[in-house]
Amino acid sequence: MTSSLFLNTINGQIHDKRPLWMMRQAGRYLAEYKAVRASEPDFISFCLNPEKACEVTLQPINRFAFDAAIIFSDILMVPWALERNVRFITGTGPKLDPLEPSDMVNTALLGEVQKRTAPVGTAIELTRAKLAKEIALIGFAGAPWTVITYMIEGGSSRDFALARQWMWSYPKAFEALLELVTDATVEFLAVQAKAGADALMLFDSWASAVPAHMRDAVVIKPARTIVERLRAQGFNQPIIGFPKGIGEGLIAYADACGVDAVAIDHMTDLLWAHKNLPKGMPIQGNLDPLSLISGGELMDGAIDAILDAIQDRPHIFNLGHGITPQTPVENVERMVARVRGL
Repeated sequence: MTSSLFLNTINGQIHDKRPLWMMRQAGRYLAEYKAVRASEPDFISFCLNPEKACEVTLQPINRFAFDAAIIFSDILMVPWALERNVRFITGTGPKLDPLEPSDMVNTALLGEVQKRTAPVGTAIELTRAKLAKEIALIGFAGAPWTVITYMIEGGSSRDFALARQWMWSYPKAFEALLELVTDATVEFLAVQAKAGADALMLFDSWASAVPAHMRDAVVIKPARTIVERLRAQGFNQPIIGFPKGIGEGLIAYADACGVDAVAIDHMTDLLWAHKNLPKGMPIQGNLDPLSLISGGELMDGAIDAILDAIQDRPHIFNLGHGITPQTPVENVERMVARVRGL
């Protein structure tokens, strides 16, 4: 048994005291984060500055003593490495050069992914050296479908119509793109695993947009391929899968992907997940991030309901999605105290 509550839990142990961390915990809700962010001219430069990425990764650990840190990076590092002109526009969000079916990515760029994302590995090395041994460090990547939506749409989308249309109208081009992004994701996660990440997480934030009968091909099989290839390379870190919003599809995902734990979004009934997911599989989640804006007794009740729902299964307390920038820090402090019974 390790000294890490997080790692012990993700490896199958049940604890009355739940390990606790938050998705997007290094971010814009912290004044100290915004101060560091202001020192970099653009977001990609920020992600590729190992010293500053290390600094902001540690900020929420220093402030809240979470049980796990997640390296400061972005799911769009893969399309950036594939030269899709990723940039972040203030007030708008990420922008990329949108892909056309006839404008496929150069597969030769796969050989450059590890080299181009090496600064993320350096940030992990720096962070792991500064973290207490009982605090786990998580590396991560976007799942292929979620990354592809940005590449085809050219940025964020409300309904992912262009990406979905590719599945119907250009199946061969879509399949080739899915395979390429899957390969690149393995390379990116391998960089982080080699650098000393204690666990890995695969974010499929827009899995809910995939038609149910296509989930196996578009969501589940790529995730399984990523897990299998990492294992074949000798990387044995536990892997958390987060197929946000797929509802009953969680059952097939948990059964078939080979992930070690599943993160549950706040739209999914935790009692249902506890009943239907494989016995003993660790679950992570699933407080609504917006509850942290209002705080108070309603938030307390939601926290208690999550803790009460999972008693005889390994459980990592987290949000159902990333924390929002407008969240008051005092409400995070209240959540932490509530979860830890302080």
